[in-house]
Amino acid sequence: MSGELLFLLAILVTVAIVAAIVRARKKRRGITRKDWDRFYLDPEQSIADQREQLNAGSESGVLSSEEESRLELERLRKLITDRMKIAWETDISYHVWSLYKSHFWSTGPDFNNPFSHDGKWYELKILKSAKRNDLKIFDFELSGVRYRFVDNEDTQNIFNNIKLFNLCLYDDADRCLMEIPMKLRVDDFGKTYSISADSPKAFILGNWIKGFINVSLKHQNIRNQEIRAQKHQERLREIEELKDKFGIAD
Repeated sequence: MSGELLFLLAILVTVAIVAAIVRARKKRRGITRKDWDRFYLDPEQSIADQREQLNAGSESGVLSSEEESRLELERLRKLITDRMKIAWETDISYHVWSLYKSHFWSTGPDFNNPFSHDGKWYELKILKSAKRNDLKIFDFELSGVRYRFVDNEDTQNIFNNIKLFNLCLYDDADRCLMEIPMKLRVDDFGKTYSISADSPKAFILGNWIKGFINVSLKHQNIRNQEIRAQKHQERLREIEELKDKFGIAD
């Protein structure tokens, strides 16, 4: 066989190999894209599609109790993942804890209405505070809506300088709107509180989220204004002291 024929044969073999590789890669990309699209399907629709496919393949056309329970658990897990994403994106755990720490955390059972900046309530009003079975309980109104905080920190023990506890928020129907897992670390520097990374343990969507975020941000803004005003007064006093010490006139 001449050299030219060998060269031509080598080219044909190479082309065939490249074509096979391209087809294989396209096939793999198609599967990946399909799986990716399925991942982003609406959880309810995805489960409904699976139920229809299973029903079609079933002899009786009715899913078994085992398949129904599997699909229901899968549906719930996907919906909960969506709920957790909303909680993380809105940072609602931080806003609820921040509001609790600022207005309730150090409040005694017989001390009502702890914050009244110049007589203003800033949309928050403590109705009742109590301690039962080492649970700190606060009934309050936020923007005219009634809620309850329950803090079980005092029921938990410290282990290796760490205490784990939960802060729960209930509505006026006694539903747990949110359960925030907290961690308390005790060391030479004192006590440090932090929200667990897997927060929240329970979370019910509703208009209450917007209300808590708005009031939390408003209180934070008020506190920042107070801090700036305090620093301003401190600077004015320092200016006067320096002028007196060095005989500097205006």
